[in-house]
Amino acid sequence: MTQSSAAVTELPVAAMREPRPESAAAAPDDSDRNPIFDALVSPEGEVAGLVAYSLYKQNKRAWLDDFVKLTGRHPTEAETRAYIIGESTQRRLATYRQLAETTLSGKSPSTGGVRRIGAAGWIGVAIVAALAVALLGFALHAANVPFTK
Repeated sequence: MTQSSAAVTELPVAAMREPRPESAAAAPDDSDRNPIFDALVSPEGEVAGLVAYSLYKQNKRAWLDDFVKLTGRHPTEAETRAYIIGESTQRRLATYRQLAETTLSGKSPSTGGVRRIGAAGWIGVAIVAALAVALLGFALHAANVPFTK
């Protein structure tokens, strides 16, 4: 296998898809959208919902890494869809929301929420919040929502 073909096989499945035509990029197909963003983040894009979504994405990434390590291959679309269905249950979504609210309140979920996080923890919260705002901006830009009136 050549070096360039080895790099291509290491790309995520989404990166290997054919690019959409210009008109399709402007109006995304709802069937390709992950419903968890809409379930966790309100149209106003509150920070807790964005943090909850980032927690979901961290878990999904860990699942994908573990899946590839254990099976030696990327999941099929059906396997990925099954993961998303499992993460879409009301109980799981409520867990992500609770973890986000606990994190934003400055309590550590790992200790039952009784310990305050230190300065390093607040830096992490600030980074997550900044990423959440950036993600919201990207989502609004992708949806062609104007930022000013």
